[in-house]
Amino acid sequence: MSKPLVVRTSSSWRLAVVLMVLFALQGGGWYLSSLSGLIIGTVVFFVLRVLLQRRARSFQKRGLQLMAEERYAEAAAAFEAGFQFFEEHRSLDRHRAITMLDHSEMDWREIMLANTASNQAMAGNKERAIELYEHCLQLYPESRLAKPALRFLTAGTTDAR
Repeated sequence: MSKPLVVRTSSSWRLAVVLMVLFALQGGGWYLSSLSGLIIGTVVFFVLRVLLQRRARSFQKRGLQLMAEERYAEAAAAFEAGFQFFEEHRSLDRHRAITMLDHSEMDWREIMLANTASNQAMAGNKERAIELYEHCLQLYPESRLAKPALRFLTAGTTDAR
């Protein structure tokens, strides 16, 4: 089974924001109803987190499922739909610590675009993959996903980018 080229890391300041939300819900619950309120506040946090991340994770889940079935062209389309969603809703991704209770360092948009490119490459669409990785590098010049993948795809060509 192929694996995506995605490794998510945490952002310290986003983690601090997410933890502040958790502690605020827990503190409010404790204030209102002691121990049971603390538990309710914690449950509310995790339910909110799941609900707020549901849309983003649906693109990822669908793409990964198609990758596992080696249906790379369809997986690329699923990841591209995720990229388009975050392209149209930049504020969700930019402020994801609040809007999605997500503390990851890497933008969802970058992940979706890099996964689109990797699936295009696996589907045999090397030129399209190269275009997508180059676009990813325009948006994220220090992308740890696009740089090595683009180097790999262009290795040995006369037009080394």
